[in-house]
Amino acid sequence: MAQETPETKAFIKRLHELDRSKSTYDKFRDFCELAYCAYAKLTSDPARAERLETRYMHIVGTYQDKDTVRAYPELLAMTWEAVNGGQDFLGSVASILEILDARGGQFFTPQSVSRMMAEMLLQDAGALIEKQGFITIAEPAAGAGGMILAAADVLASQGYNPQLHMLVHAVDVFPLCFHMCYLQLNFKGIPAFVERANTLGLERFEAAWTAAAMPFYQHHGRLFPDSKTQDIEPENDPDKIAPRFRKSESREFPDDPPELPRQLPLF
Repeated sequence: MAQETPETKAFIKRLHELDRSKSTYDKFRDFCELAYCAYAKLTSDPARAERLETRYMHIVGTYQDKDTVRAYPELLAMTWEAVNGGQDFLGSVASILEILDARGGQFFTPQSVSRMMAEMLLQDAGALIEKQGFITIAEPAAGAGGMILAAADVLASQGYNPQLHMLVHAVDVFPLCFHMCYLQLNFKGIPAFVERANTLGLERFEAAWTAAAMPFYQHHGRLFPDSKTQDIEPENDPDKIAPRFRKSESREFPDDPPELPRQLPLF
């Protein structure tokens, strides 16, 4: 179980105070999914954005006490501050609330362990960044994204900006983990393609780019070290799940989004 911090205590206390007709698990799950729908719309085409809005309103409709939904932005602010303060915040909250599925292989990794692993693996990151402009990281069992957050912090300690010098493909099959990971990477400003998929079985269900992918693309003019990608099944059509990069005064973006990766190479 994760160690409690003043931030997690305050978050959980506030969560308990809201709509007592719902369980704490349901409220936490809904909080993460509502926030995911709101942010994922920003990098979605209009049709998918409408589906996310419908999904959002359906969840809102399950609350008799609408003050709970109105209080969720307060929890979002707490999450943003904690994530940018160096915490795997949502992962810690899920662990403390004991809602991770140990039988399904879900275990919380302490941030100190994630940091140690990132420091070991990113020793040569600088050379790769100098060579290709950025590194790519594939996380096939991302959980809430704690390992990726640690990698971003390590990269920053080496003098590189994670918002410009790392690109992530994060995958998890569990919906709650998918939503937590997306939110934390989005709040940290990490350019990432976050996907709900089965890494072993290869089933793919849903995906979204974080908002930071857009300025990353503007800076580099590309999303991947090379343009080689495999074919994408119709249900994963890039027109449905890739961001619409808009034109800016400083640089022309393509009318169509870049192809999505089937798999990003490890750094």
